[in-house]
Amino acid sequence: MKVLLIVGSAKQYSHTHALAQFVRGNLEEQEAEVTLFDLYDKPVPFLDVSGRHLNDERIKANVNELRELAEEADAIIIGTPNYHGSYSGVVKNALDHLTMDEFKMKPVGLICNSGGMRSTEPLSHLRIIMRNLLGIAVPVQISTQDADYGKTEDGTYYVDVDDIKLRVKLFTEQIIKLIQNNPWVETEEEVNL
Repeated sequence: MKVLLIVGSAKQYSHTHALAQFVRGNLEEQEAEVTLFDLYDKPVPFLDVSGRHLNDERIKANVNELRELAEEADAIIIGTPNYHGSYSGVVKNALDHLTMDEFKMKPVGLICNSGGMRSTEPLSHLRIIMRNLLGIAVPVQISTQDADYGKTEDGTYYVDVDDIKLRVKLFTEQIIKLIQNNPWVETEEEVNL
């Protein structure tokens, strides 16, 4: 089972990245093959359908890699910080480079972090987009706040609240079950029959 986890924060070592890493670990414990695509490390440009501004080979490679990973994935998870009550522009740019072909009938998990209070507004907005891309937004979603994290001496954040850890467990179990029971997604085992 392949899962693509897109991290859409414009900040290195963000709370959203820490949440994504924790989700990744839970999925890997359930034997999923997880690829984390961090848009901070691999930025994609604004969509330019004319192609005039895709001169940077590295940026072109990032866009192509994102498309290929999304196409190959059995499920996709999108992580975003809460920016002004919605998802980040970084996430929007990435989604603009993808189409229904990458999302059609795939489970899509949604996770976010808000600086102050927890907010599900970014996730609600992403649900509408997933519906338009024909993705299946999974019922369980994760919304955290900065207070849900601890910080190591080197400045790396980690999930530090048992309720959030339990929610991540339920979230990842749901994604795995949806992959396993999705009649529209061929698993590797089915392909090898």
